[in-house]
Amino acid sequence: MKNQELKSEIRVLGIDDGPFEKFDNRKNVLVVGVVFRGGLYFEGLVSTKVRVDGLNATRKIIDLINRSKFKPQLQAVMFDGISLGGFNVLDVEKIYKKTNIPVIIIMRKKPNFERFFKALKHTSKYKLRKKIIEK
Repeated sequence: MKNQELKSEIRVLGIDDGPFEKFDNRKNVLVVGVVFRGGLYFEGLVSTKVRVDGLNATRKIIDLINRSKFKPQLQAVMFDGISLGGFNVLDVEKIYKKTNIPVIIIMRKKPNFERFFKALKHTSKYKLRKKIIEK
């Protein structure tokens, strides 16, 4: 960064999924990340795809972050909830360990865990998904 002025605002990557057909686990859903500086300046866009109700979201997000030209500047990664593409559950601890960037999960209201786990029982590898969520 020779002769460049360092910008003092924090850079955050906000990640969320696009629309998808529920229970169609043969399809992928677009996942988009937006890099903002200081909450005011759009700095960039990154994207990937994850399987609807799959098990690849954690790996895909780690890869997305580690490949990004923005990674050296990122100070946090934010998600709207703990899963992408339905029940493709994020292993927040693993994302942090593999990227060394703090992860923040935003939830607008407290989830109904009883209802959530009941719905989760209808997915494959229920015990694995539940273990990731409980972690």
